[in-house]
Order: sequence, then C-alpha cells, then structure tokens
Amino acid sequence: MATTRIVHVSDTHLSPTHQYFAMNWDAFRAEMAANPPDLLVHGGDLAFNAPEAEGDLAYAAEAVRALGLDWLAIPGNHDIGEAPAFSRLDQPVTPETMAMWRRLVGPQWWSRDVGEWRLIGLDTSLMASGLAEEAEQTAFFNEALASRGERPAMVFTHMPPIDENADDPKKTTSVIPFPARGKFLDACAEGGVKIVACGHLHVYRHHVHRGMDIVWAPPTAMVDMKKWFARFGRLPRPGYVEWTLDGRSATHRLVEAERMFMIDMTGWTAGNNLTTTTLPPWPGPSAGA
Repeated sequence: MATTRIVHVSDTHLSPTHQYFAMNWDAFRAEMAANPPDLLVHGGDLAFNAPEAEGDLAYAAEAVRALGLDWLAIPGNHDIGEAPAFSRLDQPVTPETMAMWRRLVGPQWWSRDVGEWRLIGLDTSLMASGLAEEAEQTAFFNEALASRGERPAMVFTHMPPIDENADDPKKTTSVIPFPARGKFLDACAEGGVKIVACGHLHVYRHHVHRGMDIVWAPPTAMVDMKKWFARFGRLPRPGYVEWTLDGRSATHRLVEAERMFMIDMTGWTAGNNLTTTTLPPWPGPSAGA
C-alpha cells in the first residue's frame, strides 16, 4: 500500500512590506522543490497582519500557491482575527475578514479523505466567538466525524487545544478558549480523532491527551528563545512537520531545515504587547512569491 507524505507548515507570517521572515520562507520553498510532498497543509498565520492589511494575505496566499503543490490551509489569528471576547490584539474576527479569507485562500473549514485517513481542518478563531459561523463549523465537524466510517481522523487547528491543563478556565489567547475547549476535546475523543496537528505558539511539541497525539508545528518565522528554553530546556528552532500516513498508522518527524535561521523577536515583543504586528515596514530580501 502506498504511503502519503503530508507537510504541515505553520506561522509563516508573510508580507510584501514586513519581510522579516522571508529568508526562512525561501529555505522552505527550496525544501519543497527538492522533495515535494503529496499534500501541503498550512496551519494558519500565513500572513503577517492581514486584519490590518489585506495585501499581506493576498501576498502570502500567492506565495503558497506558487509552490505548485496540492495544498489546503486554515486561518490563524493573524489572517482573520481572534474570537471577539479573546482578542488580545484588538482584532476581532469579522464578516469582512472571513470573506477576505474565503476569497483569497479558500474555505475556513474543510474535510478530505487521504488514503485511509480523514483529514479535517477547523478555524479556531471561530471557537468561543459566538458568531453564526461557529455553529456552522461545529455542525460540519460533527458530521465529518460521524460519516468517517472506520477511518481514523486527523484534525488541523491553528491554536492548540490545550497546553498543560485542559480544565484551566482562565482567559487565554494561547490555546482554544475554555468555553469551547471541552466540547471540542470531547468530540475528538469520542469521534475517532487520533491526531490534532496545530501551531500558533511557535515551538515544536508532542504530547498525548486522552489517547490523542497533539503535535505543535514550529514556525518558519520568529521564535521566543528565552521563554521556550526556560520551559523545555532546548532552543526553539524554525521548521515544519512531515507526516507519513501508511494505512491507518501515522508517524511524524520534525524537520529543522539547515537554511532556516532562528529569528528571536522577544526584544521587540517585550515592549509591544507580545506582538510583532507593530514592527515598522522592512522590505528585506525577496520572499520569492
């Protein structure tokens, strides 16, 4: 039986005006040209700051499209904004930003059968948003799980579902908000989800929750060296995750491309509400879109 290679890349933060991370995208582009996967899944934050600059998302989508691969994507908070009650950057998701995503990239949520697996992509910006689209996505997710037959499911999200404690009710912008988290995890655990592949936190991590593998993809963009070294005892490096599906089994490996550089922006974010979106324009090298 043929195996399927899937590359999961996340948090590229591309922009025509803020090309701070273009070198690492160039390295990723070279890796994909040298060894193309069967499918590329972008896990969100394609763009640097699309809620403020639609051109960022148009540029990023074209850069991914130019790879010439079969690809799917889900939105991140830097693409369409955040759930209104959990909007640290004062960029709530709106009908306009959702329409922008659908016009420039594609659906906000989707399902595809690959080999013996069902892949499902969800928009975590909708979770705990209270928007009508949240209910639509939930209904879609429940149906995608119910109709999978014997297929194991692999779910792609931008935000991780949890960090350490799934029952922690405090307000957070790091993981799926508490009001939506429990129902999501219950649906996954009861619906045949074996893997949740996520990003958002700009570090690789693999842990198991309720029998499900939860794998955080690293970014190709910036990292927080001090934070993650203090927590995990290793430096966070940019890269991506490669999945191999073989029948109903799935394995993954972390790829830290040798031409990707650790770009630590904590000096800036420490004084700017933990965000890079306030950085001034910097053309830098071409992102090769």
